Amino acid sequence: MTQPLSPRNQLVQQARQLARSRQAREETGLAVLEGVRLAEEALAADLELEYVLYTAELAEKERGARLLSALSESGAPLHLVTPEALERAAETRTPQGIVAVFRPRHFGLRDIPRGLVVVLDNLQDPGNLGTVIRSLEALGGAGLVVAGGVDPYNPKVVRGAMGSLFRLPVVKAGVKEALSALAAQGRRVYVADAGGDLAPWAADLTGDAVLVIGNEGAGPSDAARLMASGVISIPMPGPTESLNAGVAASLLIYEALRQRTLPGRA
Repeated sequence: MTQPLSPRNQLVQQARQLARSRQAREETGLAVLEGVRLAEEALAADLELEYVLYTAELAEKERGARLLSALSESGAPLHLVTPEALERAAETRTPQGIVAVFRPRHFGLRDIPRGLVVVLDNLQDPGNLGTVIRSLEALGGAGLVVAGGVDPYNPKVVRGAMGSLFRLPVVKAGVKEALSALAAQGRRVYVADAGGDLAPWAADLTGDAVLVIGNEGAGPSDAARLMASGVISIPMPGPTESLNAGVAASLLIYEALRQRTLPGRA
């Protein structure tokens, strides 16, 4: 009978480091996902899994056994670990019996297809980034550019995106580089900011538009403002001063979908 790996095992230690260190993720080109649902999403997306750590308890459950069988058939290396080892490897307290180390797909700016592109200009909150990724895929966006700020493979982002990160083209690039390249492709660039003079429905978000969402506190950078053809502001008749960046981005992404699918933009 196979002995489960202990918390001191090298693979367990590596998974722990990847879950907690951006530097480790960037140096190795690897990242971590946790939980049954995300493992299922990774499998369905044909993501490259370096190895999988799982507990005997997961293997005894019907859904867990089915998942492990599918992972084995895909060629992913499976390693039984103790509950203590899995807890050490995981970033959350309840990893649901499975942690997987994967190799994210890497995209360039030229790999983003035609359609709406969102550029996140130094966004800092992992929850906001996960929300934007999930909304952008759900509402038919073409791709995302992460220009500084939070790491898109931070475990909190991976969880928040709920599998969309495995499918949506996500590019890491500087804001000047990204906007210059996207504008050169003939895409219209808009910046979202509370002081903007364009209502969302007055901006042309059909076709190949680019939407820049700025830092939660400082807003879009000067570089982004200088390269934009318009500044969009979401009307807020209530007393609220501002919207969460993830919510604001989602509303504007939905407006882009509305413009593409409904007759008339007014």
